[in-house]
Amino acid sequence: MTERLPLDGIRVIDVSRVLAGPFATMLLADLGADVIKVEPPEGDETRAWGPPWVGDPDDRRSAYFCSVNRNKRGIVLDLRTDDGRATLDRLLADADLLVHNYRPTTAARLGLEADALAARHPRLIVASVGGFPGADADRPAYDLLAQAVSGLMSITGEPGGPPMKVGVALLDLMAGLEMAVGALAALVGRGSAGPRRVQVNLIEAGLTSLINVLGNQLAGSPPTRHGNAHPNIAPYQPFEARDGHLVIAVGNDGQFRRLLSVLGLADDGRFATNPQRVASREELAAWLGEAIAPWERAALVTALAAVDVAVGPVSSVAEAVDMMGAEWIQEVGGVSVPPSPIRIGEGVLRARRPPPLLGQHTDEVLAGLR
Repeated sequence: MTERLPLDGIRVIDVSRVLAGPFATMLLADLGADVIKVEPPEGDETRAWGPPWVGDPDDRRSAYFCSVNRNKRGIVLDLRTDDGRATLDRLLADADLLVHNYRPTTAARLGLEADALAARHPRLIVASVGGFPGADADRPAYDLLAQAVSGLMSITGEPGGPPMKVGVALLDLMAGLEMAVGALAALVGRGSAGPRRVQVNLIEAGLTSLINVLGNQLAGSPPTRHGNAHPNIAPYQPFEARDGHLVIAVGNDGQFRRLLSVLGLADDGRFATNPQRVASREELAAWLGEAIAPWERAALVTALAAVDVAVGPVSSVAEAVDMMGAEWIQEVGGVSVPPSPIRIGEGVLRARRPPPLLGQHTDEVLAGLR
């Protein structure tokens, strides 16, 4: 992109660490915000979460750290000292948004209490992400704990098997995304009488993200584990072809009829509607699986896609990256990063800065303070 980005001119001070907060601020940085990542002298702890490393291990840029810190400038401040807190306050004088993920008592000790900041910096939006809601806000939490407490683990895994976490820190990402949306809304509403504080917590973000599963619970149908199947739709699961697995997701009866046509199957009426298919999901899966097993995966994907049935291979991460094309992964400052999935107009939001070295921009940023 060569045109002006939507958040050009917005300055974000990011004192968050690990995943949820840094993910949120990376989204804002991708959209053009000037994000200044403030780290303690020892650095964000994810700098040490390797291997693998990007570049020299002594640079302390783990692959984990790099995954959520592109397009930011990095400085070091020790907020445990009076000087560090005073310098942060000077940074906030020209900032639009402060993001942190400290627990309330720690935030107050570090000078990040929202009401006090509002008194000194009336235009500043303060956005925070925590672990637990309400009276438990000072309890420590990580994504794994949130997946457990929110109910997500209870519905993930094979029927009759143990609870299972999702393969990535999904609730950190959900909470970070929701915090970014809340912060953008607060920035849009700034100048009105609206509040200038945005709060998200992992547990509540996790519970609300259950969406239809939570809806089933509220409708009086307690959810259970369905493995790779769907509680409300069938067939909606992986199947094994001759040379690999693929997923078939049938969302309506017309798609189901087209699936049967490609597979050369005829329904005697047992599976004509989705409620019938859900009621007999195991019998249906076995019937379809027997017909799918002789197919080559690519041939079946092509045939089903041609008749507008939702289908795709179960790809490795490497295969998924290759599918995006040779230009998809970007190189910036010797670091390979993916682009933002957000498209503004016709352009791709290209990486402008590599994830910073620890304290890389301290002199540059502090030289500009009033």
